[in-house]
Amino acid sequence: MKKLLTFGILSTLLLVGCSQSKEEKQEKMNVSTEKITVKSKRNTDIYATTVVPDTKEDMPLVVMAHGFVGDREGCANFEPLANKLAENGIASIRIDFPGNGESKEDYTAYDLTSMTDDLDSAIAYMKDKYTIQKVGMVGHSMGGRITSLYIDDKIDVAVLWAPAANDGLSGLYDFMGGEKAVKEMYNEAKKNGKSTFTLWGEPYVDCSLQFFEENEKSKPLENIAKYKGKLMIAVDEVDDYVSKTTTNAVIQAATDIQVLNVKNADHVFDAADGSGSQEPRQLLVERTYEFLNNNLK
Repeated sequence: MKKLLTFGILSTLLLVGCSQSKEEKQEKMNVSTEKITVKSKRNTDIYATTVVPDTKEDMPLVVMAHGFVGDREGCANFEPLANKLAENGIASIRIDFPGNGESKEDYTAYDLTSMTDDLDSAIAYMKDKYTIQKVGMVGHSMGGRITSLYIDDKIDVAVLWAPAANDGLSGLYDFMGGEKAVKEMYNEAKKNGKSTFTLWGEPYVDCSLQFFEENEKSKPLENIAKYKGKLMIAVDEVDDYVSKTTTNAVIQAATDIQVLNVKNADHVFDAADGSGSQEPRQLLVERTYEFLNNNLK
């Protein structure tokens, strides 16, 4: 039987009050932030940021996965989450996928195999350097897709922010211009080995044939349905890049999922009304932190 827990704004505010009183009793730890490179399985450099609590004790780890044509700052949401986690005893690593952020690789190296390999490398690096207990993941948008595909019994907790996690190529339609545009790019890649993704009317990045082939075969919803760990999804209110049809499919696929609806939020959890309000971002970070903290310790 599906177990579904949805937070509304009122219940969220009430929970904030409860969590703050509990958190006040826990002394915040000092935090060390370091920009590093990790060697990939392709023998390239993975640019990463680690945020680690100042403790000699065993600690949980959270790995953060950014979205398509993004970077390891996660649209300005990963850093505050990483800091809050570390202040409360949870380490994190966030990486630039191939062709994104500081990565020196071409964007054609951005495919599901490379992303999976780089997540493996990031976790292995942290386990070599620190005594890691449980492992959790946070993935946004396309990062939510790779997280959905990656999670298994080695990942204890996962949080999906507006995940592009429909099965097959349909998982790309929302943010790559629709079904027709994606199929045209795929056909171009079949002829030329790659095709150009256009953003705001201008050529932006080249996507490899492997990118389309692997996504066509991928089944994130099937993997979500099989996942036995703790799972949470954050759904924004106004999203031009991941549809409600997609996020609803994720919710329906999961056997046990906690749902956070963030009002007045767009795809990056900025204020959708243009007011500049930080409430949607703060709510996202706070609720994600609480879920991870409660399930990783």
